[in-house]
Amino acid sequence: MKIPRMTYLLPSGNDYAPADRRSLDMAMRLCRDPSVHSDTVPFTYGKYFHGITEGITGQGFRPLVEAVSRNLGKDVCPADIEEIRVFAEKHGSDYHPARITVRVGRKWVSFAMNVAVTERGKARLANEFNVLQTLSGKYDFFFLPKVYWQGEVLVRADASGGREHRLCMFLADWFQGYHEFHLSVDDRDGAQRLELWEGHRAGRYLARAQEREVYAQIARIMTLYYDIETFEQIFPWHHAAGDFVVKTENDSVVVKLITARQYASMIDPVSEISVHDALLLFLLNLSIRTRLDRLDGVGALAWAGDACVQATVGGFFEGLKAKEQRGPKMEGLVDGFFRHVGSLTQEDLSDMCHVLVSAWDPGAPDMPLLMSHLEAHVSTFQNALRQMAVPALRNGCRVG
Repeated sequence: MKIPRMTYLLPSGNDYAPADRRSLDMAMRLCRDPSVHSDTVPFTYGKYFHGITEGITGQGFRPLVEAVSRNLGKDVCPADIEEIRVFAEKHGSDYHPARITVRVGRKWVSFAMNVAVTERGKARLANEFNVLQTLSGKYDFFFLPKVYWQGEVLVRADASGGREHRLCMFLADWFQGYHEFHLSVDDRDGAQRLELWEGHRAGRYLARAQEREVYAQIARIMTLYYDIETFEQIFPWHHAAGDFVVKTENDSVVVKLITARQYASMIDPVSEISVHDALLLFLLNLSIRTRLDRLDGVGALAWAGDACVQATVGGFFEGLKAKEQRGPKMEGLVDGFFRHVGSLTQEDLSDMCHVLVSAWDPGAPDMPLLMSHLEAHVSTFQNALRQMAVPALRNGCRVG
């Protein structure tokens, strides 16, 4: 069988460089902290690339061939694959994603291979694969990556020694041209901005209108995946983890969600909460989570400005309107929700916020920052709801 050319690449400055023997023998960190390595049980880049290769070439390249065929919309055989490039992209707390580009004729197709080495990572990876499959079957949206294959690979000790490792991984879409973004401080004026990471930290600041659109699209996406009847939602997520990615097209932006770790209700199933109160709790939680990030992705915890809240409420409203239009069971959803929230005072919203936050892990790093902003956030949130009165009234709603 024809074997395609394979190249392994590692980040080098703002670009990538082919892996050499020295880099392949380097210990790979297994968590976000760059100072922590697995020195007693070394896991090297050589093992990492070897495990990925075993995964995509197993069963006569079946996992990769099936993924390429589905992506291109035509049958592909192993002999059609002429070149494969594997890029080590980043290190998360649980996964070590690689980007795999495959050349078939003149076309290049990109995939993500999420790899887990630790036991916690393996359990979470298997769960995430199932969640992505479930959501793909439940909704006909295109905001999440399609998943193609999941498997385990045993990687034996290499030249650096150590023991063998069993890796868990799954193959999914890679959103080509999309990049992480994070809050950053503009050195020119000290203002907080959203910086788009193009390459490895060689970013640029988004325009203010683009920032608002990013937050609005995030809220719309999360609302579309929220189940009105079961209260199920995608959670947890965090901007600091790079869960959302952005692609710029001239002055516009397009947002995708690269992960869905869980899909479940955050409300006790025996609770007698109304649909509208459950929806409001979802929106309150969304409005808070959207503001939380880390400067430059890995620095100090950061809190987005008030414009983020108005954009979030606007995006939620657009998502809710889209839900209402998807079927007769949703008729009156927007009107009913805005009638309900229009009757609530700032004190009511504050009480709901405190109930919501009381369910958070009190030891979470975000808590001190969140609590210092909570009351001001409630006021900003209520003002944003009131500003939605005009579009709501156009749909027959009455908002107090």
